Amino acid sequence: MIKTLTSLALFASIASLSAPAALALTSAEIKQCNAMGKSLKARQAEATKKAEARELLHEKTEAAGDAWDDVEIHRLASAGHAKTADEAKAKYETLKADLLKQNMAVQSLVNQINEDVAAYNALCVKD
Repeated sequence: MIKTLTSLALFASIASLSAPAALALTSAEIKQCNAMGKSLKARQAEATKKAEARELLHEKTEAAGDAWDDVEIHRLASAGHAKTADEAKAKYETLKADLLKQNMAVQSLVNQINEDVAAYNALCVKD
């Protein structure tokens, strides 16, 4: 779901970056709008890469969770099994914490880009 929302937000941001309406803007505003547009496109590409990296980490986290589930059922069989289960759980918990941090970073970046796109639209897109 987060992937879909992120993708939609990025698509909406990219779609709204139209060329500045030259007739309604001064040359200084046109230069500012062009610079803003270039910056936004670069940041959107960065956000897309971060979202893709987040998806890969999500897959690793899911796999680690499944691996932990597989060994957890044998925890009571022996001390060795318990140790294996503890190690698998620790790996899963670490990946889960990393995923949470990455989710927050991607969401924060996308929110900032969306705010900047709104500022770009307010200044540069004239009807």
